[in-house]
Amino acid sequence: MPTSFLVPILLRLAGPISFLVAAIVAGVMNRSVLLIPLLTLVATLTTILIRKVSPSPVTDLQSVLSPDAPPNPPNIFRGVGRRFAIGLVGYGLAFGLAAWIAAVFKTTEFEPQLMVSDTVYLIVPTILAVMCAWVSARIGMSQMAGMMGQMQEMMAQMQAAQNGHNAEDDAFTVDGEVIDPEPDPKDL
Repeated sequence: MPTSFLVPILLRLAGPISFLVAAIVAGVMNRSVLLIPLLTLVATLTTILIRKVSPSPVTDLQSVLSPDAPPNPPNIFRGVGRRFAIGLVGYGLAFGLAAWIAAVFKTTEFEPQLMVSDTVYLIVPTILAVMCAWVSARIGMSQMAGMMGQMQEMMAQMQAAQNGHNAEDDAFTVDGEVIDPEPDPKDL
């Protein structure tokens, strides 16, 4: 897979990774455990926002592969419950593991409530996720447009070659030697 195709994928993964890092940092910094459901909720809402604002060009492959098909509006709420549950468990495990490792090296005492300073753990990953998804969508659309242009150009060249002349009439090369086609007996 070319590196240019990996960039949009990695940019899309930057959002979930930033929320995971926020949960780990919150665990190390002994923040309130109440931050985990809030972090999961914000991550889920960010995913819905990203699907609405900058959808990935590959989410609707049917419209790309068959342009004559009627457009299917994307469902931005698809998988929200499952995503919330997985996020809650995943962020909780990351928070707990990070807090446990931090407890080995220092005294641990969690904050009993959420504080205004905890908004940093919510705002920074959200902004990073939205920006990276927007850039990923723009790069993905330009790559898809480039690929479609190349495919159309190849089809046009193949059609022109097929309509222009017969492939049997062309000279060809074998081991560096140019072989001319044999003349047609009725032309002699």
